[in-house]
Amino acid sequence: MLRDALFIVISQSGRSPDLVAATRSARASGARTIAVVNATSSPVADEAEFVVPIDAGQELSVAATKTVIGSMAAGAGLVAELAEDRALRSALDRLPERLHRALALDWSEIVDDLAKASAVFVAARGLGLGSAREIALKLSEILRLPSIGLSAAELQHGPRAALSSRTPVVMMRLMDETAATVDALAEELREQKIALHLCGGPHGSLPWLAEDDPATDPITMLVPAYRMIEQAARARGFDPDRPPRLSKITETF
Repeated sequence: MLRDALFIVISQSGRSPDLVAATRSARASGARTIAVVNATSSPVADEAEFVVPIDAGQELSVAATKTVIGSMAAGAGLVAELAEDRALRSALDRLPERLHRALALDWSEIVDDLAKASAVFVAARGLGLGSAREIALKLSEILRLPSIGLSAAELQHGPRAALSSRTPVVMMRLMDETAATVDALAEELREQKIALHLCGGPHGSLPWLAEDDPATDPITMLVPAYRMIEQAARARGFDPDRPPRLSKITETF
């Protein structure tokens, strides 16, 4: 039984059969169910007890971007309300303006390294891990480049052996308790001549805004990353909106 559980499902289309079935099962087992969806008229939304609309408008690209940012912002807003976190509420009030400013950040310095890369590692710690995995997904999906998103802590272990001059690292550093370890790792990678592109902190190489809340900065960092990936795709003659062998709605079960 899930009588004392909170079940949250996040979906762009709200139509994947596995998410519909999981939401139905959770609610039948007694959980309070919340659907964070862009399509409020959808099977997932119908199965959930409560619906948090993303309201991002129709997502035309196969590789979702605005609905990812909207989903993360909506999730942060839900946490802020449930936890009565005034600092997070304030950061979310600042988020729209910061997202707009992030549109002007140019991360094109990464593009040359991507052109000769055999694979890419995207790393962050703590609340940045979700964005690291999202950026890695987009690199694979849009640039057709093998990419892995992982905790920066993992780059101190097994995956470190796979790094070379042909495996650039894109790393995000947040102003929280993980900052010192990310800074130390960045220094080590540079000493080992690994191509590192670091966002955030005093030693960052990528253009960035002044640090804000570590819960919302990973959302903002997606904007220049998306723009860089789109730029690289178009330079290669790829259509960033229509990756091959993919469909808009993935029906898994």
